[in-house]
Amino acid sequence: MSLSSPSVPLKKTKAISGPFLVCVVLAICIWGGNWPVMKFGSQYIPPLWFAASRFVSAAMLSFAIAAAIGKLRLPRREEWPVVLGVGILQMGLFTALVTGALHFVMPGRASLIAYATSVWVVPGAALVLKQRLSGQQRLATMFSYLGMAIVVLPAVLHADLHGMIGYLMLAAASLSWAINILQIKSTKGVRLDFDLLPWQTLVAALPLTVLALAVEGAPVFLAEPHSWYVIAYTGPLATALTFLIVLQMTQRLSPVTVSVCMLGVPVVGITLSSLIFGEALSADLLMGVALICLGLLIPALPRMSWRRSQGVV
Repeated sequence: MSLSSPSVPLKKTKAISGPFLVCVVLAICIWGGNWPVMKFGSQYIPPLWFAASRFVSAAMLSFAIAAAIGKLRLPRREEWPVVLGVGILQMGLFTALVTGALHFVMPGRASLIAYATSVWVVPGAALVLKQRLSGQQRLATMFSYLGMAIVVLPAVLHADLHGMIGYLMLAAASLSWAINILQIKSTKGVRLDFDLLPWQTLVAALPLTVLALAVEGAPVFLAEPHSWYVIAYTGPLATALTFLIVLQMTQRLSPVTVSVCMLGVPVVGITLSSLIFGEALSADLLMGVALICLGLLIPALPRMSWRRSQGVV
């Protein structure tokens, strides 16, 4: 969703080239496919080690790539808060909570809840960044909240304690990412280029590894061959490679376009989950997805003319 003030005109974005569009679709498909892969991997890898191994492998690859292309450097002083924010909140905490939640709930509905960060970001921008919401933004927020209520409430009302823990973890994961988005929006003069990716993944990997060792013990799961396939997908592919594309999306596209594109991640996750795990596409889930889609698409529409003379507020 757009977080700009209604008094600020929308910025025109550059046309998306064919190759870049292919990369965007690839990133969405990889991240969407990551949900059933994580559910599968949760059978072999404990949640903290799952998150740790993902970012350890991603950090190793991104440091190697950065060194090979001559972009390996220390972050500047003003860049460290963003590096720490992305590494701890968006990468480390978000991933640890999500992988833990998948031990309690199915990946389809889980992916929708975890990626509903805009539900937190829009009101958060009004409260934290003191940005006023336009009429379209208020309408979009209403549809987003309604969609989330339709998706979450039936599941919560019928969930046992086991499922409730999973949904609470997903809500916390979504909030963690939203806090990082607000941090980035409030930080001026720092670009999220590839130069920072190795350090962001390292910041996520170090505390997760220490915590995994302390809580879950030695990584005995490495003796299981299936674990290596899962780590290869979630680390180098779904983290290092995909974040390269997503960082470029963040730089080149408007927040509205990025939000709409990222909505494709839970759509892919839900579709694959229904095919692989037989997760039912119930009426409430489909209706909730439709309302959230509407909430994310409304800000992308041409701005409405709010004429006070006609009594329209």
